[in-house]
Amino acid sequence: MAVGAVLVTSACGQSTPSPGVATPAGGDGGDGGTASASSTGDAGAGAETATPHGVRLEATMAPGGPEAGATGATGAGIAASPGLVVDYTLTNTGTTPVLAYDVVPPDLGSATLPTDVDAEHAWVYESSGVLRLSKQGFATGPDVRFAAAPVMGGHTLAPGASITGKAYAASPPRLDVPSESFEAPRTPVDPGVKQWQLCIQVADRAAQARPSAVGGGVVEAASAAPQGDELVCTPPATIPVA
Repeated sequence: MAVGAVLVTSACGQSTPSPGVATPAGGDGGDGGTASASSTGDAGAGAETATPHGVRLEATMAPGGPEAGATGATGAGIAASPGLVVDYTLTNTGTTPVLAYDVVPPDLGSATLPTDVDAEHAWVYESSGVLRLSKQGFATGPDVRFAAAPVMGGHTLAPGASITGKAYAASPPRLDVPSESFEAPRTPVDPGVKQWQLCIQVADRAAQARPSAVGGGVVEAASAAPQGDELVCTPPATIPVA
């Protein structure tokens, strides 16, 4: 099955509503504007433009499963079975360091990042009929208080630096979001959804990151819902079939 590259620097709106309540953080109440796309094969290819954060996100999807022996491959949020795997590269094309929240714990709520965090884990939900694999934070519920701020993991990117990574979703896809302590989509994913996109939260918070016990350059920082254009997404593309 042909799998096309997707290049994007479009900033998606927050699109992390509570059940029945839209809570956009910039954009049009949904995904915000996406870069224009031209059709190439089954997955399509997006136009490359510049974002305010100066990042470029490239991603491809193919049928597959978690890497053999991957840390946390059988833990919460990911199943060691065939599914959909996205390979991506995120590049800082700007002039200042940025923080990419691309290391997602199995759930939000802890003030430290677990050492066995699965680097392939992404939240999985449906947004405007598109399967979204997303590495991002979410807002806490209105009546929820934590003794210490929940954290997510990520990487700081100096100007010109790139990181590569993976994101995994089960097939047929199913909802995977944080607990009800957070405002996140709760509608089950349509198992027949035809399109996908990858999103990564990128923010000007590199100075707020601190080293984590995970090592390997992974840092941790307080989790927060994407604001403005912090959620960078690829344009919707056709989900490949094995």
